[in-house]
Amino acid sequence: MFMEETKIIHIEKFFLILTLFVTCMFSVTTLSYAPYYTYTLGVGYNIVRIQDAFEPLEKLVFDTSSVSDIFWKDGKLYIADTQNARIEVIEQELKNSSPTYIGEGTLMNPEGIFVDDNGNIYVADSWAQSVYKFSPTGDLLLTVSKPDSPIYGRSNDFVPLKVAADKRGNIYVVCRGLTNGLAVFNKEGRFLSFFGANSPKVTLRMVLQRLVFSESQKAQLLRIRPPSPTSLTVDNVNAVWTVTQGLREDAIKRFNVSGINIYPRLEVSSELFVDIDVDELGNVYALASNGVIYVYDLLGNLIFIFGGQSFYENRLGLFRSPSAITVAKDGKIFVLDREDGTVTILNATAFGRLVLKGVYYYNQGMYLDSEAIWREVKRTNSAFVLTYKVLGNVEFKKGNYSKAFEYFKLARDTKGYSDAFWYIRNQWLQKIIGPIFILLVFFAVFDLIRTILIRQGVIKKTKEKRKARENVILQQLKYLWFFVKNPFDAVYEVKHHDRISWITGIFMYLLLYLENILVRIVGSPLFFGFNARRIDFFGLFVDTYRLLFLFVLGNFLVSEISEGEGRFKHIFIGTIASFLPYIIFSVPLAILTNILTLNESFVYTFGMQIVWGWSFVWLFIVIAQVHNFSFGETLKNFLLTIFAMILITILIVIVAILVKEEITFFTSIFEELIFRAKAR
Repeated sequence: MFMEETKIIHIEKFFLILTLFVTCMFSVTTLSYAPYYTYTLGVGYNIVRIQDAFEPLEKLVFDTSSVSDIFWKDGKLYIADTQNARIEVIEQELKNSSPTYIGEGTLMNPEGIFVDDNGNIYVADSWAQSVYKFSPTGDLLLTVSKPDSPIYGRSNDFVPLKVAADKRGNIYVVCRGLTNGLAVFNKEGRFLSFFGANSPKVTLRMVLQRLVFSESQKAQLLRIRPPSPTSLTVDNVNAVWTVTQGLREDAIKRFNVSGINIYPRLEVSSELFVDIDVDELGNVYALASNGVIYVYDLLGNLIFIFGGQSFYENRLGLFRSPSAITVAKDGKIFVLDREDGTVTILNATAFGRLVLKGVYYYNQGMYLDSEAIWREVKRTNSAFVLTYKVLGNVEFKKGNYSKAFEYFKLARDTKGYSDAFWYIRNQWLQKIIGPIFILLVFFAVFDLIRTILIRQGVIKKTKEKRKARENVILQQLKYLWFFVKNPFDAVYEVKHHDRISWITGIFMYLLLYLENILVRIVGSPLFFGFNARRIDFFGLFVDTYRLLFLFVLGNFLVSEISEGEGRFKHIFIGTIASFLPYIIFSVPLAILTNILTLNESFVYTFGMQIVWGWSFVWLFIVIAQVHNFSFGETLKNFLLTIFAMILITILIVIVAILVKEEITFFTSIFEELIFRAKAR
């Protein structure tokens, strides 16, 4: 009997251990369920991997093969069923309920859908070239067709792709090929104006083409047109948002009532955005065509990047051809995969909810209320850069300016960094103002006593011994100071008596490069950026000398044609001598920025403006004296030099393209010969 009881106990322990093992296995599977990684902006503004913020929950499959858009509102999911030309409405709370249909017999090819706070449904129909407004019960309330207003333009087609409406009933429409922005209609369907247009993108190639092409060639070029918005939405505070595929830093825009974008340029973005939505907390969700979802806050800070694309396997959480995104009130994300007509639902993890809650407090200015949340976020993942921005504001509110300064430095928050530094500088000045005053009084008394003793003959004034002979280069460098006092006579001496050699001139050019490096090292991050000390030496070398060398070469060529007296050496040395004010004052001004805040930035800006103005005035004087030109001749010479610089640049670009093509050609021939040799 005892043996049987012991056996039963062992069996129970075995099943208990097995149950715990299986539970742990399933728990691990659940935690690592997301088939993608989640990233954010880390310290140093690098993309870093973090815990999963959203995980796929389920996939909705519909009885249709073509869905173009989705929208969530008040527990209902609205689906633009393109194949059956109708809007399908699904009650999310009622799993087994039958869907209802809207627009059957009216719609032809619904492309976009939007639902306002009253439950009215707006549908953009591209085939019918109309926008329809339906009541919550499906009654047709309004039809908007192509406007006959001359403002709209008779040549512009009206092919609605996306639609949204604000709380006043105004309707915003994205139309195919319409580059003037969104077409805006009032609640009666009357066309009002265009709204929120993108700016045209002008490249260097376009500028060069328009400079050198003839009028007939310019006529054959395509007109520079801004890209048309790809999608739009209206948030719960009545702000209109657009997203534009093909743009990057300004792909997402938030417009005020005047149609001006008030959303900041994005540090991390994509050129593949196809849709956008804004949740109840003001967080922005942008969907890219490669299946990646970007989440930003109201201030343009990146919160999360997650998602992905999969063509060959049907994995929950990855998409084939994502085309629309909508966010529910409870934070669930619905993503439409247009290729297979399915909708994937993603739910926020505990970490994701924690961060989004902290972001909401941060955007509302409730820094102290969010401290515990962000301390927890920092504990779980110290790479989250937004954490340091928030904690910097928390410490600033508490008056811990040194800690706030360090947090803002890690977050690269220039405004917070400047504000914290102002208080730190103020405290430092209060501490040292007394000792500095005492020190100045001491030196004044000491100098007074020394002067009295010298006059009475107690102390004899020492005479400096003259140095035997200085180095030739040092003598020439000292002579450069003559440019500061009298540039006219200095140029004459250089031109007729070779007072400055080639070696000294080359040394001055190298000194200019070294000063540009030093400026980035000793300057404040507020004025030169937090990445200033990560120096690209080759890139800085090119930036330092390209315009100078182009000017020297262009001026020499132009002067040879226009009978200028100066030789290449005189132009070469005179040009670098003209920038002596920059060489002398750039480093001291950069050092000065370390005791300035953003409010005093005008001190540095004004100082550099004086330096650059001084240098360019000297350059004008030097060129006039080198070539013995009058004022008008010098001005003409400068304009021709700028034109020569442009022509030289175009020539270099053309040669570089030809050389690249030649290398590609010979490389392909060489690879073909190797392939044929191996084939034998």
